[in-house]
Formats: sequence, structure tokens, C-alpha cells
Amino acid sequence: MSTGALEEKIKAPLSMARSGAPLAGLASPNGRRPTLPRAGAQDPDVARAVVFSVIARIEGYLDEETEALSKSLKFDFKTSNDRKSQGLLDLNQALRRLQKADVNADLQLRLATFREKLAVNLRKIRLHLDAVKEIAAMLSEAIQNAESDGTYTRNIGPYRNAP
Repeated sequence: MSTGALEEKIKAPLSMARSGAPLAGLASPNGRRPTLPRAGAQDPDVARAVVFSVIARIEGYLDEETEALSKSLKFDFKTSNDRKSQGLLDLNQALRRLQKADVNADLQLRLATFREKLAVNLRKIRLHLDAVKEIAAMLSEAIQNAESDGTYTRNIGPYRNAP
């Protein structure tokens, strides 16, 4: 099946699910958000296409976050984390539609590329958090030094270090 045909098969249900339009059989039991159709369980090509689509969306979030961590100090981590969490949930749901036999070389390669992008993003986040920890430690030490009157320091008085 061609890529164009696959996109057409999944485009209508996905766009309707994202728009929030009421769809028969697409609403979740709790009524909160529409879910993707279960057609992927019968058609492995559609299930793989949905997985590719979700991975591409998450990679967009990762690229945006990685670039923002490199350039901007003003970045909304809460929103970014929420989007990545929702993407992970969608990816897990899409992967559940696949059988082991449905995982082909293209999907394995795509997942490997996705893992690499996640690793780059993780390194950037760790670097950022380490920098934040260092700054917080310096500020904490500066505050303690400013508030201290020297009572509990090791070097009290001029003869303290004399032999």
C-alpha cells in the first residue's frame, strides 16, 4: 500500500479526533477526549502510519525544547512536559495496536532514530538542570555567608590557627 493511500486512510479519523468533533465510537468511556479508531488492529499499515505520525509529532516537541534550551532562558517547561507526556501516551496507544509481526525494518529504524533524538534532548535537559543546581548552590552559600555573623565558623579569633 502506498504512503499516500495510508495517509488518506488515517487522515480523516485523526483530524476528526483532534478537532473534538463528536464521532460515534471515538469518544472515550469517561467522555474526556476522543481516542484513535481501532482500525489499526486489523490493518498493520494503518497502525504503523499512526505510530510514524505520533513519533513525528513528539520529535517536533523535542526539537523545539532542545533548541529553546540552547538559546532561550524563557521557556515554559510545564507546557513542554505536558505535550511530551501526552505524546508518550498517544505513542503507547498507537504501539498497542501493532502485533509483533507488524513491526518491520522501517519502523525499527524510525524508533532507533527517535531514541537518539530522545537521548540528545535528555542530555540538554540534564545539562540545564546541573547548571540550575550549581547556581542554586552558589546563591544558597552567598545567602548563608551574608546572614552569618561568624559564630559557628571554624576560624574564630586570631589564635585559632596558630600552632
